[in-house]
Amino acid sequence: MIDDSINSLTDFIKSHLQSGYKWEEVSKLTLGDLQLMNFVFEERKTTIDKAFPFLF
Repeated sequence: MIDDSINSLTDFIKSHLQSGYKWEEVSKLTLGDLQLMNFVFEERKTTIDKAFPFLF
């Protein structure tokens, strides 16, 4: 489980460095920042009636 977390964090850092972030910016991210980014970019699944209640 810890290995998976470290690998995920490593992949996260690599992807941000490749997309134009600088190491100084990435290294200053706090745990709160990471949790917020994870929440924002998390894949969400919902039913159509919840996503578009005005249609039903």
